[in-house]
Amino acid sequence: MNTNSLSPAELNQIDAILLKYGNDHSILSVSELDGFLTGIVSGPELITPSTWFPILWGGKGCEPKWEADAELNDFMGLVMRLMNENALLLMDAPNDYSALFVIETGEGGDVFMVEDWCFGYMAAVELGHWPELPEGLEVWMDAISLHGLEENFEILTSLSFEEHQQTVTDIEPAVRKLHAYWLALRSDDVPQPICVPAQAGRNEPCPCGSGKKYKRCCLH
Repeated sequence: MNTNSLSPAELNQIDAILLKYGNDHSILSVSELDGFLTGIVSGPELITPSTWFPILWGGKGCEPKWEADAELNDFMGLVMRLMNENALLLMDAPNDYSALFVIETGEGGDVFMVEDWCFGYMAAVELGHWPELPEGLEVWMDAISLHGLEENFEILTSLSFEEHQQTVTDIEPAVRKLHAYWLALRSDDVPQPICVPAQAGRNEPCPCGSGKKYKRCCLH
């Protein structure tokens, strides 16, 4: 297991920032973010932070007006740690990978709420313009898109509670299968997960990876 695993307090910190600066088109929970980042590191091609970071907020031009440099630095550090952890686990120890589903405890036991996570994953699939999968792998994408596309809501509402929870068990194996498929097709020169420093000066390269100075990019 990656030693940079985020603590519950750090996950709550991400949640708080997403809600603070969120809008109707942004990612609003750490579960949805985890699905999005998992999709980003699982696809056929590398997507740089300068491309996917604005999507967190609904697209270019919707990025937050941060209250302080430290707030952005802390948030970016946590997000990149979460992304790097997912990437490393899926490459080196896929059986240790687990998704950050929302789990509610009721009288009958734990209930897994996976729609936010799956919506995040499918947003990454759309951003990455994933090509069509071979017939044998479509079933794995279907396991995620069942919960991650509005067009499938009618199917979900027709399921019993037991049937719904049974479909949840297919999601993590699907993630592992899809990541392994695209990893095998990439060149041998597979980019390593992008790590960013905890702090960035105004004149240093922006942590998002755009190549611009921090003051001209995410700090702007």
